[in-house]
Amino acid sequence: MTFASPAIRLDVGYRSIYAHWTAHPVNETLGPAAGDIVVGSLSQARKHKRRFDAVITLEDPGCRSANKLRFNRHPSPAHLVLAFEDVDDDTLGVRVATQDQVAEALAFARAHSKGSLLVHCFHGVGRSAAIALAVMSDRLGPGSERAAIDRLLTIRPVATPNLVVVKLADSVLQRQGELVAAVAAWEAAAPGLKEKREARLRLVRTNPELYSWL
Repeated sequence: MTFASPAIRLDVGYRSIYAHWTAHPVNETLGPAAGDIVVGSLSQARKHKRRFDAVITLEDPGCRSANKLRFNRHPSPAHLVLAFEDVDDDTLGVRVATQDQVAEALAFARAHSKGSLLVHCFHGVGRSAAIALAVMSDRLGPGSERAAIDRLLTIRPVATPNLVVVKLADSVLQRQGELVAAVAAWEAAAPGLKEKREARLRLVRTNPELYSWL
């Protein structure tokens, strides 16, 4: 499945709601506005999930109940749950994201583009950052890949987008490698990111029991 560029692009201001919440943990009066995208961890999502019009949950395959976010009472936001591992290499046999999953996330975000959207995974760093980057790239349109990265980093400075998701999003959005290239260029100039990627892959190789395999 592929998406053409939207006829109307929502070039909205992605406010740093995450920064507001962490800076003001007691007086949390600022809520998300229409069009806002927020990236967070599971613990942050549990605390703020009902503030949003839509929520995308990214969790491990076979995720324990204790680590699942669900809505058990109504009314509740629209909710999409996708399960895949936060691994940057799709050649290892790990259950990483699929093109259908990335397309489903983009379609969900499009369907709820007029409201606020929360995207979260366990840490709010890899999977959720990559899906949010895909959504921002979709809304801003072709040629805006670097601008989408900058906006992601504004709302989630610790983001290191999952590379498998980035590659799949590039394909689904028909960016001809531009999104992949923009992420690679940013990472090449960002101190410490290469080492973080290498550490992430070492964890897969040294602790395979922690991951779900095909």
